[in-house]
Amino acid sequence: MFFCALTHAQDKVYADAVSSEDQVDLSNNAIDSDLTTNATIRANSGLALGLGAYDGHLELTYPTTLPANTTSYIKVDSEEDILSSLLGGSLGGLLSDIVGVVLIGNQEFSVETLNNTNVVQQASSSAANAFSSDEARVIMDKNGDYFLALTPSSPYDRVRLTNSMGSLIGLGQERDLDVYGVFYGDGDTSCGAPNYTSYSGNGISIDLLDLGGAGVTNPDLAIDGDRSTFSKLGLGILDVAADVEQTIYFNSADDTNDNYYVEIGIDPSLLQLDITNSIEVIGQNGADAPVYSENLANLLDLDLLTLLQNGETVIIGFDPATPVDRVTVRLSSLVGVAIDQNIRIFDVYRAPATPVITSMADDLNICAGSSTTITAEVQNANNVELRWYDAEENGNLLATTNSGDAFATPILNSDTTYYVASAEIGCAQESPRTEVEVNVEPIPTAADITVLGNENAICSSNNVVLVPSSSIDGTFSWYLDANKTTEITDGMVSGDVTYEIDDNGVMTITGLTEAGGPYNYYVSVKDDLAGCENVSGDLQSVEVNVLDVAKTISIDSNPMISLDGLLDIFNGTNTVDVTGTVSGDVIPGEPISLAVNGKLYDGVVAADASFSVEVDALDLVSDLDNTLEAFLQGVLCTVSDEILVDLPDLLIDDVQPVFCASDFATVADLQVGLEDIILFDALTDGVQLTAETPLVDGQVYFAGILDIPTSILARVQIEVSVVDVPTPTTNSTDQTFCDSDTPMVADIQTDQTNVVFYDSASGGDAIDPSSAIENGRSYYVAAVENGCESSERLMITTTLVNDDSSPITLTGESVKVCQNRSYTYVTNSGKQDYSWTVVGGTIAEGGTSTDDFVTVTWTELTNTDLNVSYVDDSTCSPNKMMFLAVEVTTCGMVLGEEFCLKVFNEFSPNNDGFNDFFTVQCIEDYSNTVEIFNRNGNLVYKTADYRNTWDGTANVKGVLNNGDHLPSGTYYYSIQIPELERNLVGWLQLAR
Repeated sequence: MFFCALTHAQDKVYADAVSSEDQVDLSNNAIDSDLTTNATIRANSGLALGLGAYDGHLELTYPTTLPANTTSYIKVDSEEDILSSLLGGSLGGLLSDIVGVVLIGNQEFSVETLNNTNVVQQASSSAANAFSSDEARVIMDKNGDYFLALTPSSPYDRVRLTNSMGSLIGLGQERDLDVYGVFYGDGDTSCGAPNYTSYSGNGISIDLLDLGGAGVTNPDLAIDGDRSTFSKLGLGILDVAADVEQTIYFNSADDTNDNYYVEIGIDPSLLQLDITNSIEVIGQNGADAPVYSENLANLLDLDLLTLLQNGETVIIGFDPATPVDRVTVRLSSLVGVAIDQNIRIFDVYRAPATPVITSMADDLNICAGSSTTITAEVQNANNVELRWYDAEENGNLLATTNSGDAFATPILNSDTTYYVASAEIGCAQESPRTEVEVNVEPIPTAADITVLGNENAICSSNNVVLVPSSSIDGTFSWYLDANKTTEITDGMVSGDVTYEIDDNGVMTITGLTEAGGPYNYYVSVKDDLAGCENVSGDLQSVEVNVLDVAKTISIDSNPMISLDGLLDIFNGTNTVDVTGTVSGDVIPGEPISLAVNGKLYDGVVAADASFSVEVDALDLVSDLDNTLEAFLQGVLCTVSDEILVDLPDLLIDDVQPVFCASDFATVADLQVGLEDIILFDALTDGVQLTAETPLVDGQVYFAGILDIPTSILARVQIEVSVVDVPTPTTNSTDQTFCDSDTPMVADIQTDQTNVVFYDSASGGDAIDPSSAIENGRSYYVAAVENGCESSERLMITTTLVNDDSSPITLTGESVKVCQNRSYTYVTNSGKQDYSWTVVGGTIAEGGTSTDDFVTVTWTELTNTDLNVSYVDDSTCSPNKMMFLAVEVTTCGMVLGEEFCLKVFNEFSPNNDGFNDFFTVQCIEDYSNTVEIFNRNGNLVYKTADYRNTWDGTANVKGVLNNGDHLPSGTYYYSIQIPELERNLVGWLQLAR
């Protein structure tokens, strides 16, 4: 950080009048605007019975009334060491116990703010928490001096301090309270340096403070301007929720142009426990609510986090956007962590925002022996300058510029890094420095360029092909002279000579004759990064000799590299044989050379005019234009031809695959057809995707082969479509069904018709829609469209209501009833809206909407039946209906109660000797068959020649075992009496 000697205007407004005093020495020292002189307020415990005891006070008045929330600072000192304890805010009482200071009972003081005679604020040292709020604090400056910071919530114009003696002090004792001055900040001309600090904590015990390392040590070292010293906030090792915080105060609130900076250090082992989420930075203006709060995890970028992990300190910056005059750093505990929890605060200050480099990248790549300019800008640049350095810390100040003005570097011959910080003009406090590197490229020389194609004399009947190459990535330029006076351009014609230059700088010359030779050409290279080019006089020279020989040849060769061959090359195959045949003016044994990627490979023409030249495999596939220049070096001259290299394309089976979102397809599901294919996220470079990477609809993936450059084997785009069927919807995710309706899974309501039911939210097994619904079970529904299921399943929970109601019954004669005679039919009683329908007979009695019976006279012999329905609101399915077909016959006599048959519908088989059996009056007089069914229609009891002995025990296997006692409930009987041609049916109630 840069420091300079500065002179500041008055930045404090002092109380300038003594409005009241008692027992004060040198009171004018408290209003002389000099914080090195002091007034002394005396207090005395007196003699026995209080004789001679007194308190002292000093009231100081400002020249004007101060607005509410204006903070006043009072420099004080006491004889008893109470201020150091009160510096800890809410920890004051615990701290005093540790150092042996008695807050209540020895020397005590109180402070009041007043508006004229009205007290607007009061605090006393005898209350342990009196100085633990934003309205009243004991604070410390960098010199270790103590101040009272008072922030009343109402306007005030004076401050009153009272020094007194506690009840525990002995007789004849006197204590002094020194007061150096009272002031408030009037504009911050302290250049962003903090003025004071205090600390506080919650959830901390005296043992943790005394032995556990909790609290704040050396708080003043966080504001001393020395980045090598620090305060330490600690919580020790504890297993409870607690926090400790340090607050740094500035004389006045920032006008929002500056940022705030905190330099902090953290034990790397704590970073592994995610402590950055437990560190909070807070900005506040006076006693108002905080206007800024952010945890450290959100303030750290990757570079800063890496520095912390390496044990280094970092400077974090933040912009509260609204004025603040204090910054608090709070450390909250990590519960259950067996490690000492602490952080170090090295420096806190205010300065302009960090500069941003605005030079383009090309501006920062220059040629050796030249200079450049670097431009940086900073937000809110009013009264701000930029300082340029040659080191990240300390170093030499190289220049000072305004925001947006260029910094000119000296002549550079090697890579150089500069650092720029912003600061208010004339102030020492600076923002963190921004690094900017100037890349210096060397000037190419003739030695950096190699040219092939002129090794031997060239036949005038053939083109001259000059192939330049260089280790410098750049662009070649050709000239007719070494001083670059006349440049040769593509398509240039000079007399009978034509020049053609391709994108790789290969120059083909036609029309040269022996008479004009030898010919001299010059080539330079300009690097792509900084544009550095050979200087005049230092170009690579090329001499071309031409012989007037009419020799022509044609070379037939087409090197084809298969995909497998390309893989072999990049897996270690070092050479490839380029073969072909030569026709024309060729003599067996003539040397033939191939220029491959700027290198020359030699062979000879065989007796059958064929050739085979072994070349470097990587050079072959890396040739810039995939064109080899072949030179046939005859006895007299060289002729040339071009050979095209055929590189393979990558073929992918399906470049527009479609997947269902419900399949959760990944990169591994792409059908590429080759084992060596790798998927990337970009056409060139990019990140290699793992097999587990999920496929995204509309995303383009790029198939390539690892370690084969894309300039040799282009990647293939695969555009993925993922069909995501919308999640099904329903009118209710909690659906209730009646057990008596025997509901099926297919009865579950969804707004879609084509759905599949599953037993889990993902995966799992499909459920047959005809399966019975289970009570309390969750079903997961997927919608189906075009062969795809929705990736998200709708969960529906079902509830089965056991309404415990009896099915509707209808008792009365239905077999061989007599025509023109009346019979009574009875259904369940106590229901609503009875509806009776009779076909083939007339209603003689009952049959209304309130009747649970009807008496019918059957008048017809065929098409005779009876139907009843009613509403039972107490059941799950309220609408009940019963149909009874009636067989009518002509009768000579009435078969009625003269047979004495009567069914007693209720019995209680509990062995109490009363009504323990199902009883049918007179049943013993007839042969009979009795069947008992449960409410679901299952047979539970059957016997012939019943004798009123059934006690509710099942004798049929199925629902229960033979011999099991049937549970209480409603059952149904069917009694056949053949000799009377009677079939009695109805309900019975079993009660245990």
